[in-house]
Amino acid sequence: MFQIWTVGVFLSALILFGAAENYEGDLSIENEMQSPDEQPQCGQGSPAFQESDLNVTDGQARPGEFPWTVAVSHHKKFVCGGSLITPNIVLTSANCVYNKMAEDLVVSAGEWEYGNASEKYPYEEQIVKKLVFHKSFSLRTGANNLALLFLEKEFPMTYRINTICLPTEKRTLNSTRCIAAGWGKNQFKDKHNASILKKIDVPIVPRDICQDQLRQTRMGRTFTLAPNLFCAGGEEGKDACTGDGGGALFCPMPEDPKRFEQIGIVNWGVGCKNKNVPGIYTDVFEYKSWIVELMEGPTGTVTDKN
Repeated sequence: MFQIWTVGVFLSALILFGAAENYEGDLSIENEMQSPDEQPQCGQGSPAFQESDLNVTDGQARPGEFPWTVAVSHHKKFVCGGSLITPNIVLTSANCVYNKMAEDLVVSAGEWEYGNASEKYPYEEQIVKKLVFHKSFSLRTGANNLALLFLEKEFPMTYRINTICLPTEKRTLNSTRCIAAGWGKNQFKDKHNASILKKIDVPIVPRDICQDQLRQTRMGRTFTLAPNLFCAGGEEGKDACTGDGGGALFCPMPEDPKRFEQIGIVNWGVGCKNKNVPGIYTDVFEYKSWIVELMEGPTGTVTDKN
Protein backbone atom coordinates (compact mmCIF):
# COMPACT_ATOMS: atom_id res chain seq x y z
CA MET A 1 0.00 0.00 0.00
CA PHE A 2 1.21 3.41 -0.86
CA GLN A 3 2.06 5.91 1.81
CA ILE A 4 1.57 9.61 1.19
CA TRP A 5 4.16 12.22 2.01
CA THR A 6 2.57 15.62 2.03
CA VAL A 7 1.71 18.71 3.96
CA GLY A 8 -1.40 18.03 5.92
CA VAL A 9 -3.98 15.77 7.50
CA PHE A 10 -5.62 14.76 4.23
CA LEU A 11 -2.23 14.24 2.58
CA SER A 12 -0.43 12.70 5.53
CA ALA A 13 3.18 11.58 5.93
CA LEU A 14 4.87 14.22 3.78
CA ILE A 15 7.87 12.78 1.94
CA LEU A 16 10.69 15.16 1.24
CA PHE A 17 12.96 13.27 -1.15
CA GLY A 18 16.41 11.91 -0.25
CA ALA A 19 18.93 9.14 0.51
CA ALA A 20 22.36 8.40 1.82
CA GLU A 21 24.75 6.60 -0.46
CA ASN A 22 28.39 5.69 -0.10
CA TYR A 23 31.03 7.63 -1.96
CA GLU A 24 34.66 7.02 -2.69
CA GLY A 25 37.61 9.26 -3.20
CA ASP A 26 39.47 12.09 -1.53
CA LEU A 27 37.24 14.95 -0.44
CA SER A 28 39.87 17.47 -1.39
CA ILE A 29 39.99 18.47 -5.02
CA GLU A 30 42.79 20.61 -6.32
CA ASN A 31 41.53 23.88 -7.72
CA GLU A 32 37.94 23.13 -6.64
CA MET A 33 37.39 26.85 -7.00
CA GLN A 34 39.27 28.31 -9.90
CA SER A 35 38.59 31.83 -8.64
CA PRO A 36 36.64 32.19 -5.38
CA ASP A 37 36.04 35.89 -6.02
CA GLU A 38 34.65 35.39 -9.52
CA GLN A 39 30.97 36.26 -9.85
CA PRO A 40 29.06 33.53 -11.72
CA GLN A 41 25.72 34.01 -13.42
CA CYS A 42 22.54 32.67 -11.85
CA GLY A 43 21.98 28.98 -12.51
CA GLN A 44 25.66 28.36 -13.13
CA GLY A 45 27.53 25.65 -11.25
CA SER A 46 31.22 25.34 -10.62
CA PRO A 47 33.19 24.31 -13.73
CA ALA A 48 35.65 22.59 -11.41
CA PHE A 49 33.26 19.75 -10.55
CA GLN A 50 33.48 18.42 -14.11
CA GLU A 51 37.26 18.26 -13.92
CA SER A 52 37.60 16.65 -10.49
CA ASP A 53 38.73 13.09 -9.92
CA LEU A 54 36.32 12.64 -7.02
CA ASN A 55 34.42 9.38 -7.33
CA VAL A 56 30.71 9.65 -6.55
CA THR A 57 28.05 7.01 -6.98
CA ASP A 58 25.16 7.20 -9.42
CA GLY A 59 22.55 9.62 -8.14
CA GLN A 60 25.01 11.82 -6.22
CA ALA A 61 25.90 15.39 -7.13
CA ARG A 62 29.46 16.64 -7.16
CA PRO A 63 30.66 19.52 -4.97
CA GLY A 64 29.62 22.84 -6.47
CA GLU A 65 27.46 21.24 -9.16
CA PHE A 66 24.23 22.83 -7.87
CA PRO A 67 25.42 25.72 -5.67
CA TRP A 68 21.94 27.21 -5.18
CA THR A 69 20.83 24.19 -3.16
CA VAL A 70 20.59 25.07 0.55
CA ALA A 71 19.61 23.24 3.72
CA VAL A 72 17.13 24.70 6.22
CA SER A 73 17.48 23.70 9.87
CA HIS A 74 15.31 24.37 12.92
CA HIS A 75 17.01 24.35 16.31
CA LYS A 76 20.03 22.75 14.59
CA LYS A 77 17.92 19.93 13.11
CA PHE A 78 17.60 19.56 9.33
CA VAL A 79 14.00 20.10 8.19
CA CYS A 80 14.06 20.61 4.42
CA GLY A 81 15.76 21.99 1.37
CA GLY A 82 15.50 25.30 -0.43
CA SER A 83 17.03 27.33 -3.21
CA LEU A 84 18.93 30.60 -3.14
CA ILE A 85 17.21 33.05 -5.51
CA THR A 86 19.10 36.17 -4.38
CA PRO A 87 22.13 36.43 -2.07
CA ASN A 88 19.80 36.87 0.91
CA ILE A 89 16.51 35.20 -0.10
CA VAL A 90 15.66 31.49 -0.08
CA LEU A 91 12.67 29.97 -1.88
CA THR A 92 11.24 26.90 -0.15
CA SER A 93 7.94 25.18 0.65
CA ALA A 94 5.58 26.76 3.18
CA ASN A 95 4.87 23.48 4.98
CA CYS A 96 8.59 23.14 5.70
CA VAL A 97 8.63 26.20 7.97
CA TYR A 98 4.97 26.27 9.00
CA ASN A 99 4.46 27.15 12.68
CA LYS A 100 8.15 27.98 13.09
CA MET A 101 9.73 31.26 14.18
CA ALA A 102 12.17 32.96 11.82
CA GLU A 103 14.83 33.40 14.50
CA ASP A 104 14.87 29.62 15.09
CA LEU A 105 15.78 28.88 11.46
CA VAL A 106 19.25 28.72 9.93
CA VAL A 107 20.11 28.34 6.24
CA SER A 108 23.38 26.66 5.22
CA ALA A 109 24.83 27.08 1.72
CA GLY A 110 27.79 25.44 0.04
CA GLU A 111 26.93 22.06 1.54
CA TRP A 112 27.85 18.81 -0.15
CA GLU A 113 28.31 16.23 2.56
CA TYR A 114 25.66 17.59 4.92
CA GLY A 115 27.00 18.91 8.20
CA ASN A 116 30.63 18.02 7.42
CA ALA A 117 32.62 21.11 6.49
CA SER A 118 35.90 19.86 5.09
CA GLU A 119 38.75 22.23 4.32
CA LYS A 120 37.98 22.20 0.60
CA TYR A 121 34.18 22.26 0.95
CA PRO A 122 33.26 24.57 3.83
CA TYR A 123 29.64 25.64 4.12
CA GLU A 124 28.35 28.97 5.39
CA GLU A 125 25.32 29.71 7.53
CA GLN A 126 22.93 32.64 7.79
CA ILE A 127 20.13 33.31 10.26
CA VAL A 128 16.61 33.88 8.94
CA LYS A 129 15.17 37.24 9.97
CA LYS A 130 11.79 37.09 8.25
CA LEU A 131 9.37 34.49 6.83
CA VAL A 132 6.77 35.21 4.17
CA PHE A 133 4.17 32.57 3.32
CA HIS A 134 1.84 32.70 0.35
CA LYS A 135 -1.44 34.02 1.75
CA SER A 136 -3.44 31.19 0.11
CA PHE A 137 -1.25 28.32 1.29
CA SER A 138 -3.28 25.19 2.12
CA LEU A 139 -1.70 22.73 4.54
CA ARG A 140 -4.38 20.19 3.62
CA THR A 141 -3.96 20.08 -0.17
CA GLY A 142 -0.49 21.49 -0.72
CA ALA A 143 -1.87 24.33 -2.86
CA ASN A 144 0.19 27.53 -2.93
CA ASN A 145 2.90 25.74 -0.98
CA LEU A 146 5.77 28.21 -1.09
CA ALA A 147 7.52 30.63 1.21
CA LEU A 148 10.42 33.06 1.14
CA LEU A 149 13.09 33.20 3.82
CA PHE A 150 14.82 36.56 4.18
CA LEU A 151 18.29 36.22 5.68
CA GLU A 152 20.12 38.48 8.14
CA LYS A 153 23.07 38.83 5.76
CA GLU A 154 23.84 38.04 2.15
CA PHE A 155 25.79 34.96 1.18
CA PRO A 156 28.90 35.77 -0.88
CA MET A 157 28.32 34.76 -4.48
CA THR A 158 30.91 32.33 -5.84
CA TYR A 159 30.81 29.09 -7.82
CA ARG A 160 30.45 27.34 -4.46
CA ILE A 161 27.42 29.41 -3.38
CA ASN A 162 25.27 30.86 -6.14
CA THR A 163 21.67 31.70 -7.04
CA ILE A 164 19.28 29.83 -9.32
CA CYS A 165 17.50 31.67 -12.13
CA LEU A 166 13.74 32.07 -11.98
CA PRO A 167 11.88 30.68 -15.04
CA THR A 168 11.61 32.93 -18.07
CA GLU A 169 8.57 31.06 -19.40
CA LYS A 170 6.17 28.29 -18.39
CA ARG A 171 8.11 25.07 -18.83
CA THR A 172 5.79 22.56 -17.17
CA LEU A 173 3.79 21.92 -20.35
CA ASN A 174 6.84 20.69 -22.23
CA SER A 175 8.17 17.16 -22.40
CA THR A 176 11.55 17.65 -20.82
CA ARG A 177 13.78 16.23 -18.13
CA CYS A 178 14.78 18.25 -15.10
CA ILE A 179 16.79 17.77 -11.92
CA ALA A 180 16.02 17.87 -8.21
CA ALA A 181 18.71 17.91 -5.54
CA GLY A 182 18.54 17.39 -1.80
CA TRP A 183 19.58 15.46 1.29
CA GLY A 184 16.32 13.60 1.81
CA LYS A 185 15.87 9.86 2.16
CA ASN A 186 16.75 7.40 -0.56
CA GLN A 187 13.82 5.12 0.24
CA PHE A 188 10.58 5.97 2.03
CA LYS A 189 11.30 3.47 4.83
CA ASP A 190 14.88 4.63 5.43
CA LYS A 191 15.57 5.88 8.94
CA HIS A 192 18.16 8.46 7.92
CA ASN A 193 18.58 11.11 5.26
CA ALA A 194 21.33 11.15 2.66
CA SER A 195 24.71 12.46 3.72
CA ILE A 196 25.86 13.37 0.19
CA LEU A 197 23.78 15.75 -1.93
CA LYS A 198 21.58 13.73 -4.29
CA LYS A 199 21.03 14.37 -7.99
CA ILE A 200 17.62 13.21 -9.25
CA ASP A 201 16.85 13.30 -12.97
CA VAL A 202 13.10 13.15 -13.68
CA PRO A 203 10.72 13.81 -16.61
CA ILE A 204 7.85 16.29 -16.56
CA VAL A 205 4.54 14.37 -16.62
CA PRO A 206 1.48 15.84 -18.39
CA ARG A 207 -1.18 16.95 -15.92
CA ASP A 208 -3.97 14.65 -17.16
CA ILE A 209 -1.71 11.59 -17.11
CA CYS A 210 -0.42 12.43 -13.64
CA GLN A 211 -3.90 12.91 -12.22
CA ASP A 212 -5.05 9.57 -13.65
CA GLN A 213 -2.00 7.83 -12.20
CA LEU A 214 -2.51 9.34 -8.76
CA ARG A 215 -6.16 8.25 -8.81
CA GLN A 216 -4.88 4.67 -8.93
CA THR A 217 -3.17 5.17 -5.57
CA ARG A 218 -4.75 5.68 -2.17
CA MET A 219 -5.55 9.24 -3.25
CA GLY A 220 -8.71 7.74 -4.77
CA ARG A 221 -10.66 8.10 -7.99
CA THR A 222 -12.04 11.54 -7.14
CA PHE A 223 -8.63 13.09 -6.54
CA THR A 224 -8.09 16.42 -8.31
CA LEU A 225 -4.67 17.98 -8.60
CA ALA A 226 -4.74 21.51 -7.20
CA PRO A 227 -4.14 24.39 -9.61
CA ASN A 228 -0.58 25.64 -9.93
CA LEU A 229 0.84 22.20 -9.16
CA PHE A 230 2.46 19.90 -11.68
CA CYS A 231 4.01 16.44 -11.77
CA ALA A 232 7.42 15.01 -12.51
CA GLY A 233 8.92 11.56 -12.15
CA GLY A 234 6.97 8.31 -12.22
CA GLU A 235 10.03 6.27 -13.19
CA GLU A 236 10.92 3.35 -10.96
CA GLY A 237 13.98 4.09 -8.87
CA LYS A 238 14.09 7.84 -9.60
CA ASP A 239 12.25 10.22 -7.32
CA ALA A 240 12.49 12.81 -4.62
CA CYS A 241 11.61 11.54 -1.15
CA THR A 242 11.07 12.50 2.49
CA GLY A 243 13.46 15.33 3.35
CA ASP A 244 13.74 16.75 -0.17
CA GLY A 245 10.69 18.99 0.25
CA GLY A 246 11.27 22.69 -0.37
CA GLY A 247 14.11 21.99 -2.77
CA ALA A 248 14.20 23.15 -6.37
CA LEU A 249 13.30 21.29 -9.53
CA PHE A 250 15.44 22.95 -12.18
CA CYS A 251 15.93 22.55 -15.93
CA PRO A 252 18.61 23.55 -18.43
CA MET A 253 17.93 26.98 -19.94
CA PRO A 254 17.02 26.65 -23.63
CA GLU A 255 19.38 29.44 -24.65
CA ASP A 256 22.25 28.17 -22.47
CA PRO A 257 22.00 24.47 -21.47
CA LYS A 258 24.93 24.81 -19.06
CA ARG A 259 22.84 27.07 -16.86
CA PHE A 260 19.62 26.18 -15.02
CA GLU A 261 16.34 27.82 -14.09
CA GLN A 262 13.98 26.70 -11.34
CA ILE A 263 10.56 25.61 -12.54
CA GLY A 264 9.30 23.81 -9.45
CA ILE A 265 9.48 23.31 -5.69
CA VAL A 266 9.34 19.80 -4.23
CA ASN A 267 5.87 19.65 -2.63
CA TRP A 268 4.44 16.20 -1.85
CA GLY A 269 4.15 12.66 -3.13
CA VAL A 270 2.80 9.16 -2.63
CA GLY A 271 5.70 6.99 -1.51
CA CYS A 272 9.06 7.22 -3.28
CA LYS A 273 10.46 5.82 -6.50
CA ASN A 274 7.32 3.91 -7.51
CA LYS A 275 6.62 3.34 -11.19
CA ASN A 276 3.78 5.48 -12.60
CA VAL A 277 3.48 7.47 -9.36
CA PRO A 278 4.90 10.95 -10.09
CA GLY A 279 5.91 13.47 -7.45
CA ILE A 280 4.05 16.76 -7.04
CA TYR A 281 5.74 20.13 -7.45
CA THR A 282 4.69 23.77 -7.02
CA ASP A 283 4.83 25.61 -10.37
CA VAL A 284 7.24 28.50 -9.77
CA PHE A 285 6.33 30.35 -12.97
CA GLU A 286 2.75 30.77 -11.75
CA TYR A 287 4.07 32.63 -8.70
CA LYS A 288 6.88 34.56 -10.34
CA SER A 289 5.19 37.96 -10.03
CA TRP A 290 4.54 37.35 -6.32
CA ILE A 291 8.15 36.27 -5.78
CA VAL A 292 9.65 39.19 -7.71
CA GLU A 293 7.45 41.73 -5.93
CA LEU A 294 8.78 40.54 -2.57
CA MET A 295 12.34 40.29 -3.88
CA GLU A 296 12.25 43.92 -4.92
CA GLY A 297 10.73 45.06 -1.62
CA PRO A 298 12.68 46.72 1.22
CA THR A 299 13.62 43.37 2.80
CA GLY A 300 15.09 41.76 -0.28
CA THR A 301 17.85 42.60 -2.70
CA VAL A 302 17.92 41.71 -6.37
CA THR A 303 21.04 41.29 -8.43
CA ASP A 304 20.17 40.85 -12.09
CA LYS A 305 22.69 38.39 -13.52
CA ASN A 306 20.53 37.02 -16.33
